[in-house]
Amino acid sequence: MMNWDDARFFLAVARCGTLRKAASQLHVDQATVGRRLSAFEDALGSKLFIRTPKSFALSPLGEEMLADVMKMENAVQAINRKAASGDESLCGNVRIATTDTLAEAFVMPALQDLRERYPAITVTLLTAVNIADISYHGADLAIRGARPDDDELIIKRLATIEMGLYATQHYLARRGMPVRGEQLRGHDLLMFPRELVPRHWNNFCGEALHEPNVVLQCNSQLLLRSATRSGLGIGLLSAFLADKDPELVRLFPENKDWVDIWLVLHPDLQRAARVRAVVQALETSFSAHYG
Repeated sequence: MMNWDDARFFLAVARCGTLRKAASQLHVDQATVGRRLSAFEDALGSKLFIRTPKSFALSPLGEEMLADVMKMENAVQAINRKAASGDESLCGNVRIATTDTLAEAFVMPALQDLRERYPAITVTLLTAVNIADISYHGADLAIRGARPDDDELIIKRLATIEMGLYATQHYLARRGMPVRGEQLRGHDLLMFPRELVPRHWNNFCGEALHEPNVVLQCNSQLLLRSATRSGLGIGLLSAFLADKDPELVRLFPENKDWVDIWLVLHPDLQRAARVRAVVQALETSFSAHYG
């Protein structure tokens, strides 16, 4: 009979594509993942992956099993959440999924306050750019710049963040000040990849674009800020991140781009005391900046 402890190794390799990445996700060594996966395949009497020198691809049986194993994962997580929902103790771990930028500016101050008030609560912080599918990936709550389309989750707007265009004086001395309404022609642009934020490739903070000269695409705003500070080009950055940076100059200050920031939480967890404490600390941190 299949058990979850075996299936989770299969699921990690299916998601990650390599033993090394799966081992990192599971917090075990690579040899353990390979050994557990081989034992799982032996028990089933069939291969779950087609192995290549660089990656693991699902076999036909593996593809058939994937949806069922994900259902197992959902069931296990639902049981854990329901068990945690009745926990009124202010201790234990809370897993937060967010972006590196929001983590630096808002989550870290919230955690400082949380540590002072509830030292028995610990946090696992998972950073990415895409919206985390917290139903499947095990985070207790997420803070994101896009609203998930899932009626089963509790979703609350934390803030609306202002973004603007920035460059360095050194870049402007070399390339000249851009002219409003000329589509930033003749300038180097630093942007999120088109598949992540397609609207920026048509309208870059109020400036319409036509065949933009994008010299760097990056999925991290912190790295886009670093690239802007290095004089590589013009970046679209959060005002809270860039306005206080003496290396950066705001271009067209009246041009603003707005991003809603959302808190996403499983309903099963809203009654857990430690989760409520974390949510309160996060709300306080955002309201300190945005009222």
